[in-house]
Amino acid sequence: MEVEAKEADFHRLNRRQVYLYRLAGDDVLAKKVENQSKAPVMVVFRFLVYAIIATAVIKERSKIETTSEANLGIEQSLENQIIEHTPFVLTFNNISNVQHVQTWLALVMERVRTAGEQTYSNELSLNSYNRVVPRAGVCMDAAAVILTFKRVRMTPEYQLTTTDRFRRLYPQAWMKSTIEPGEDGMEAEETEPIDVGDGLKWFHTPACGPECPLGRNSGYRGAGGYVAVVTASPNNVTYVHLADDNGTSEPNETIYHCDDSLKRSGTVLFNEFLLGDPFFDNQLGSLTAEFFFYNANLQSMSHVAVKFHFTAAGNLAQKSIRSDTMLLDVYHPWIRFFEYSYLVFTCGYFCELIYRGMKDFPGYFKDVWTYVNACSIIGSFSCFTLWYDYTPQLSSFLKNDAFLYDREFEAREAKFLMYIFASSFATFTIFLRLLQFLASTESRVVLLMKTIYSTLGNIGLYLAYLMVILLGFQTFAMAYFSQDTNEFADFFHAFVSMSSMFMGKIEVMDGVKSTWKVPFMWLFLFFFFFLGVQTFNAIINYSYNRASEDMKAVFEREEYEKQRKELQKRLHRKKTSLSQMFWRLVHPKSAAAATEDSAETAPEGDATSSLEALETPAVVEVQSPDLGSLDPAVREKVQEYLGRDDFQGTRDGLCTMTMYVMMVFCYIWFVYVNVRVEQKGALRESIRSAVEAVEVPYADQTGVDFGWHDIQSLSDVVSWITQGLPLLIFNSTAAETFSSGVARGFIGEKSICIKTWNCLVSGRSAAGPGNSIVRITQRRSISTTNEGAQTEFTPLDDRFIGGYTGNGSDAVPNARVMTPDAGFHETIPAWSAFSVSEDREQNFSLTYNYTTESGSEMIQFCESLEQGVPGSYQRTGGIVCLLDADSQIFEEQMSTMVENGFFSKSSATFVVELVTHNANRDMLSFTTLELRMTPTGRVVKVIEIQSSALFGLEVAVDRLGEIISRIVPGVIYMFFVVVFTVMLYNELKREHTRRSPFSQGGKKSFLRNVPLLMLKDSFRIADALSFAMSFYSFLLYILWLEQDAEMSSQLNGDFSSFVDFASDLVFQEKLYNRLSSLNMLIIFCRPLRFMREQAQIKRLFQTIEHARQDIFWFLCALSVFLTSCTLLAHVSFGPNFTQCSTLGGSLLYCFNFMVGSYDGFWTLYEANATMAVIFFFPYLLLTYCVCMNIFFAILDRFYLSADVPPLNFKQKLKPVFSKICRCIEWDDDFVVEEDPSEAKKEGPMSRAARVEVTAQEIKDIKMRGTDADPNTRTGNALTLTSVCDPDERMNAVIRWSREEAKGIVDEFQRLLAKKQEAKNIDMFIKQLVMKRFQAEAERSKKEMEEAFRQMQYHTMVHELMAVRDQQTLSRYILLLEQQIQKKMVEQYGLSLEVQHLRGELDNMRYTKADLKQMSSARSDTVAEENQSSLGASEDEDDEGIEEEDEALVVTEGPARDPNSVAEFDDDPKENGATANMLEKLGFS
Repeated sequence: MEVEAKEADFHRLNRRQVYLYRLAGDDVLAKKVENQSKAPVMVVFRFLVYAIIATAVIKERSKIETTSEANLGIEQSLENQIIEHTPFVLTFNNISNVQHVQTWLALVMERVRTAGEQTYSNELSLNSYNRVVPRAGVCMDAAAVILTFKRVRMTPEYQLTTTDRFRRLYPQAWMKSTIEPGEDGMEAEETEPIDVGDGLKWFHTPACGPECPLGRNSGYRGAGGYVAVVTASPNNVTYVHLADDNGTSEPNETIYHCDDSLKRSGTVLFNEFLLGDPFFDNQLGSLTAEFFFYNANLQSMSHVAVKFHFTAAGNLAQKSIRSDTMLLDVYHPWIRFFEYSYLVFTCGYFCELIYRGMKDFPGYFKDVWTYVNACSIIGSFSCFTLWYDYTPQLSSFLKNDAFLYDREFEAREAKFLMYIFASSFATFTIFLRLLQFLASTESRVVLLMKTIYSTLGNIGLYLAYLMVILLGFQTFAMAYFSQDTNEFADFFHAFVSMSSMFMGKIEVMDGVKSTWKVPFMWLFLFFFFFLGVQTFNAIINYSYNRASEDMKAVFEREEYEKQRKELQKRLHRKKTSLSQMFWRLVHPKSAAAATEDSAETAPEGDATSSLEALETPAVVEVQSPDLGSLDPAVREKVQEYLGRDDFQGTRDGLCTMTMYVMMVFCYIWFVYVNVRVEQKGALRESIRSAVEAVEVPYADQTGVDFGWHDIQSLSDVVSWITQGLPLLIFNSTAAETFSSGVARGFIGEKSICIKTWNCLVSGRSAAGPGNSIVRITQRRSISTTNEGAQTEFTPLDDRFIGGYTGNGSDAVPNARVMTPDAGFHETIPAWSAFSVSEDREQNFSLTYNYTTESGSEMIQFCESLEQGVPGSYQRTGGIVCLLDADSQIFEEQMSTMVENGFFSKSSATFVVELVTHNANRDMLSFTTLELRMTPTGRVVKVIEIQSSALFGLEVAVDRLGEIISRIVPGVIYMFFVVVFTVMLYNELKREHTRRSPFSQGGKKSFLRNVPLLMLKDSFRIADALSFAMSFYSFLLYILWLEQDAEMSSQLNGDFSSFVDFASDLVFQEKLYNRLSSLNMLIIFCRPLRFMREQAQIKRLFQTIEHARQDIFWFLCALSVFLTSCTLLAHVSFGPNFTQCSTLGGSLLYCFNFMVGSYDGFWTLYEANATMAVIFFFPYLLLTYCVCMNIFFAILDRFYLSADVPPLNFKQKLKPVFSKICRCIEWDDDFVVEEDPSEAKKEGPMSRAARVEVTAQEIKDIKMRGTDADPNTRTGNALTLTSVCDPDERMNAVIRWSREEAKGIVDEFQRLLAKKQEAKNIDMFIKQLVMKRFQAEAERSKKEMEEAFRQMQYHTMVHELMAVRDQQTLSRYILLLEQQIQKKMVEQYGLSLEVQHLRGELDNMRYTKADLKQMSSARSDTVAEENQSSLGASEDEDDEGIEEEDEALVVTEGPARDPNSVAEFDDDPKENGATANMLEKLGFS
């Protein structure tokens, strides 16, 4: 019974499902796209504030720019140390053998030892400010460098090394190929003592790792080895202490051993140590030189490891310089407040994470953003934990002499590097979470996220597929190409090289010389770079189109809601004029009261109001049509038609195009003849090459010269200025070989020229006789006592002391002992008007002895000028020196500057200003040579040459033709600009008149409507910008002409004023050139306006218009992702990678990945090996293969492809030439028109169309899968009239369904209206919607149970009555059948008798002839009757059809529930038909 009941229930449910489909449609059970509730914009803004605060805190705590500058200054100082000069310059990067290493060590230590001999550097420092600090046991007035030697043990076991064939040639060989720096060589490392001679031995120090005792010299990273401590002191010899744990610790200050912390077996001279054996022998596997630098300007401590790695092949396999800097002054007065805010925000988001996790468990943990949020919070809390664990350790480091011990420094350095790692991870995840918040506010971002989610699986499988093939190519490359280049020397290098080639960088193959190079590259690039990358494009394109199809309903709903809100806003907004707004702003209360009074007291028959009503036409605002109920395809066409004006602007005729072409031609001509780009470029290269060609000898090396690019330190700057500048000025072209006469007053017979024709302009000195030719401006930094802090605001407890030297009142902080002076905290650019590190209170003056026939006098040529006073570079002030044009006086002035302290350690910036004139081109060139020092002693060199093509109005008569050719094009151009400006104004006026809406108060003002009209057409904005820049640039040109006209008067003035004048002149022209270039770009974009009416161009504009939202939000999401990766790269790689040392540089570096232009993997690997592997490969894949392909997918989806008619030139030329050339048929049109009744041929489907069809097929398959029996429904549902004949009961069902549907729709519309008014969607759903629907469900359940009870009752009661009725009816039918049969028999017999009687009667009355005639007449009558009866039957059929139609009409009446029990008559006898039937059957 149960089986039969279940089967009956199954069939009953199946029938109900069929009825449901017929009533509600096929997709009633389809999964609907949920419209997720959007978060308020304030949520995004709040998190953005949180991200900015977190970034500011982490950036200030890490100080990447400062640490990068410290590392860069030290590394460049060591790398640029010149080892040899002949036959070519040999530096650190060219070191290839042990002899080079020895020479490099000797020269570096010599630079450190002699640094204090010059007044431009601190003692024992590199690049003036980087003090080499001593180590434990070394005197504080000395410098120390730790050398760690790793020697490979020799073994005679030829079976393991050379085999028996070569044992006679090599009796002993290395046990291991090499021992890397910092590696414990175990049994392969040589540990036997080295016999130095004279009974002195150098013992091996065993490895102890991180557990080394404090003060023990255990080598690089505690790995042991032969350790030596090199000590140097000013003006003394350099010693090498051979470290030995069991050696003597007795101090000896003569060899700079001042403490028992240093244990040594002996001491040798550094020069003897570098001679070779027994220190630098054939067993040397690696050498590490460790420097520790202290920079008082930055208050930083740097650990520099210089590693040389030798191999068994006999070559120097690898060399590197690694600098890690730890800042000592980390105090900041206001950053802690931001840090507290950062902590509060993080705690708030952590609480939110816990709350949502408990509330929405387990669904909340299925979202990937939950884990990103958790990682972000963990990273932020890790930053706080590590920082507040690091600061106490740093405080203890600052107070005592812990900086002398390697272990103390390395422990704090490791803690700070952990903070850098955590902070980079935190900033990356924080900004990555912005995508989540953007997705919660904008559906287009959700589309991008879904696209990426859906591609991850396919991309992962595809990458796995590619990796298998890539390994095959990699194995082949390692086998064939490893002999030619190191790019394939090992597995990791080969993998990186293959990955680079996958992205199109084939530079890794440059060193390959194999014949397989070309076939390998062709096959690899074809398979990976072409096919592989395009497969990524296909995967992402399909995912984007599929996600777009899935979210199409969401976008349509949002568009409908947007239109509805705009309509409501338009209906309810109050329009106010500008005067009313201003009055309300000034008098808010009085204006409001006046408005209310005027509204209440205004009489109905007021004459003024009546007049205004007559003057102002009453305009009824027409509501926009509701497009929500239309079919999507129809709605798209309607929207395209309604917005047709957005894609077309005012059409430009041929005359307008011709005028525009003439305007562009005149502008190009005007710019070309005035800017003179080629001539300026030639002059710039000529002067630049002359400056770079000057070479002067080093101050500390005789016979060695250096040029402009080789300047590395302040000492080199002084040498180049004092020796190179005279060479540049006086030795470029000798005065006696140059005879050009006077050229417009700039040069004379004794001209001094650079490269023959670029003659220096000189002028009289304002301080006395003589002519000046060069101006040098110097800006100095503050020099104060080193207090262990950068600023005076740093608390005493946070300052670097480093212990004390001496006792009692004579105790001096070790920081001050090492570096007495500080104060140069930041770089001072030449253009900077103010810097906290600049010394503005100086009063410097220099004079020289000027001798004439009448006697001698002291002439001032150097003086201090205040900021804003003319006479210095860009009026920024400083020490300004004017050098004479006479070579002897020039040399005397230079000597005076050197001897009287013009050059000092405080010199921060030098600017050399030269003014030259080229008579061939009549151009004035302003040359500035800037030499800028950094706090680490690094020199930044800048050459800037700006030229100006002079106009020469004072000789206008002689150059009239040239002047006209330079001015007339500009005048014509400005005329056209004015014409087009007027045309733009008229166009806006016409558009305003045509499109401006009317309000109740009158017409909207033109000025208020201008922004809207400009936004309607982007070319109007471009035109307005172009015209504005044209007017402004022409004004600049006029001002420049005015300045050029003052040239003659300026030449008669003093030289310093003329230099300022030349600087202003070239700056004015430089500004004009920049505006002109920007204007030129806009001008050449405007011709697109002329072509936008063409069908092809119009399609492109429509494509961009349709895709603008997706492109905009894609760019927003890409910017967020790029920002997060930029911060990650900046914090992780910035300290040791120059390109990522600043945020701007990091952004540019990360952006280059998107276009496939990057420096490679190994630069990042050298900066931070761990983060390089984590960052490089995923970021390269995401940006180059995913992000760019998403952009292509957007354009591909919205691209409008359609057949466009060919261009008919005759129709275009007809308005102009039709009346001139009448012999031409201008109306010819050879385009064959298509038959409008013929169906258009469908072309190949686009990707988006194929995805749409596929999505619809998948949807249909899913719908068929939801049926109980898939075979019962093979087609779409039919209408009721096609299935059954509607009767009264069916009509009742239809009426009931309509009323129920109307009630449900009304209810949901009321809820939708309340939802839009609700502030909190979640509370609205919980408190109102859920409660109401729970009550409705309870009521429906009760009604259902009551109906079920009634159905059971009526089934039991009325079933018996129905059986009785059927029995009675069957008996009645049988009785009627018998009576009918009896009557029919009687009727038939009677009809036969009647017929016989009629025949006999006719025979008796008529003859045979009469009977025959009557028979023929009767046949004609029968035919006529048949014809008339046929017509009557047709009329009856029509009337029957009408009656049937009337029977099908649904009569209006009270609704009846079809689920209710059928109603039966209580008394059948009351029915007349039933009573008659019972009476005939014999029932009483």
